[in-house]
Amino acid sequence: MRWRLADFTGARIALIGYGREGRAAERALLERADPLELHVFAERPPEHEPRSATTVAELAVDPDRFDLVLRSPGVPPHHPGLARCRQAGLPMSTSSSIWFAERPDARVVAVTGSKGKSTTSSLLAHLAREAGFRTELAGNIGRPLLDLIDVEADVFVVELSSYQLVDLVGAPSVGAVTRLFPEHVDWHGSVEAYYGAKLRLADLLQGRPLWFNASDPILGDRLGGIDHARPANVASAASGSLHAAEDGLYVGERRVFARSDWTLPGRHNLDNLVLAVELAGSLGIDREQALVAARGFRGLAHRLESLGRIDGVEFVNDSISTTPHATLAALRADPRPAVLIVGGQQRGADWDALVDAGIRLKGLVALPETGGDAARALIEGGLVATDRVRRVEGLDAGVREAAALAEPGDRVLFSPGGPSFHRFRDFEARGEAFRVAVRSLALRRPAG
Repeated sequence: MRWRLADFTGARIALIGYGREGRAAERALLERADPLELHVFAERPPEHEPRSATTVAELAVDPDRFDLVLRSPGVPPHHPGLARCRQAGLPMSTSSSIWFAERPDARVVAVTGSKGKSTTSSLLAHLAREAGFRTELAGNIGRPLLDLIDVEADVFVVELSSYQLVDLVGAPSVGAVTRLFPEHVDWHGSVEAYYGAKLRLADLLQGRPLWFNASDPILGDRLGGIDHARPANVASAASGSLHAAEDGLYVGERRVFARSDWTLPGRHNLDNLVLAVELAGSLGIDREQALVAARGFRGLAHRLESLGRIDGVEFVNDSISTTPHATLAALRADPRPAVLIVGGQQRGADWDALVDAGIRLKGLVALPETGGDAARALIEGGLVATDRVRRVEGLDAGVREAAALAEPGDRVLFSPGGPSFHRFRDFEARGEAFRVAVRSLALRRPAG
């Protein structure tokens, strides 16, 4: 069912989760569906105080007390605390689904993927704005969708996570998938369930175009037979399509965009650029115009973000990395010797991808909880010497140890390969902590 805000008037609503989207949902409901009875449920004390009645430390909702459950993205639909609601047939919705119901005529470009969705979304928004489109960037990045109910725009670029897609009700105008590899398996329950959530975008489009990065083998296998799926980044000398190579973008054998024209490091970011340009084309933006505009795009924080050099060593913040596959992409982005800082929440990460890639490390600093697992795998794989591994408890010590292992010309790469919980609120808070640790290290160095 498509729920609009007017449908909530006078209802008893259980709002599950109170993060960024939960707060936006509360604002919208209290402003547009009052009177209603709204009760917030959160597993941890909220960072911001809710305006509604609140229950902290449990998500067990009594279905007899409510008419509908509004789920925030961080809470899985199959959460045990919601079991009674499902069994009782209590309707559930999400803030993203409500926005789509409120704005059925909006022109929406939906972007998802295991890595690159934020960069591709932000880049597309940049290209659209440079072309004169009134553009809003929203969803999993930018503003929560429910804060944009009354905002007029020519195009909404909406980044969608698997948490949002798993039960989304809506119909985007065009979609894109950047790449696909195992992630968030603890949340979804299995790799197949995660892939299924991501690829629900194909069904939501209802035959409208779905662009995908054809250089990704999993996407090629999963989407190649779908009629409305359009492969991007097809490397064919005879083809007139745009595709990425190590030194830039090509159409056939003609290079149309040099890597030196691009501020973002790594081949994967060139893949993201191809997808963004193809999406821009679906909006009517000329390819050459889009490539010119791309030169002015600057990368996002916490995504291979250079924090500068100390004693000839560059410190790179890639806190967005929450899987070993993402860490591998970060290592491949730069050929310089790397001292790698890894570690995050334990959720069964498999470090075989790094081992199989065979990229040797100058050193490794292992943080809790998963850094030890990574160290064992990489030592056994012969990619880092035992005496070049340091185990630490926090980022300040990690940055100091990494600096001691590095030499001028090297890079210290903070690419954790695991989620930030439970030590940090999110990857952004973790990245800011790394930034502070690097700044502290610089201040301790002698002047000059």
